[in-house]
Amino acid sequence: MSEADRRFAEFDALNPMVWTLFQRFTNELIAAGFSHYSADAVLHRVRWETAVGMQHQGFKLNNNFTPYYARKYHQKYPNHAGFFRLRRSLADGKFPELDLFERIES
Repeated sequence: MSEADRRFAEFDALNPMVWTLFQRFTNELIAAGFSHYSADAVLHRVRWETAVGMQHQGFKLNNNFTPYYARKYHQKYPNHAGFFRLRRSLADGKFPELDLFERIES
């Protein structure tokens, strides 16, 4: 597991509200009729909600997590695979074999 993978897995495990909001906002976009959208824009909205709407929870949401959340969404919702247009990333191909969302490897 790379250091980037580890940082994401740790952050994701400690901050489940980020994933909850990422899913919610993405699902709202799909319900509104969007067939594609920016994962970065969704994560920026999550940042706004956690910083302003939730009276700042004391963490920083790293932009490097965007590809991980986009791929996590595609994995969980395969019927919406392709909603986020993906570029090459360290996150590519990580999820099936690393099980990043069930545990953190030490």
